[in-house]
Amino acid sequence: MVRGVTAYNTRSPVVLIRGTMTAQRYVHDILQPHVFPLMQRLPGVIFQQDNAQPHTARVSQDSLCTLITLPWPARSKHLSPIEHIWDHLGRRLGIPQV
Repeated sequence: MVRGVTAYNTRSPVVLIRGTMTAQRYVHDILQPHVFPLMQRLPGVIFQQDNAQPHTARVSQDSLCTLITLPWPARSKHLSPIEHIWDHLGRRLGIPQV
């Protein structure tokens, strides 16, 4: 499995994960060394991840308590994650909803 983060004009290193991704490994191998330092360089940034089991586990959620997170939308053929992000951005900017 390959992991990476892209945000604004920056990105994290691509990380190759061998074996099963557990919540502990996600926190120790992805969040702490790569995501948290990247987020600290981007004040006010919003973090979003999908609903994969390592992401939704208590240890992962507890480690994210200091970050602003955007929930992953429920599965729907009419709502993609990017639409959810655009909707959130539009509300923050005060753009009238259609």
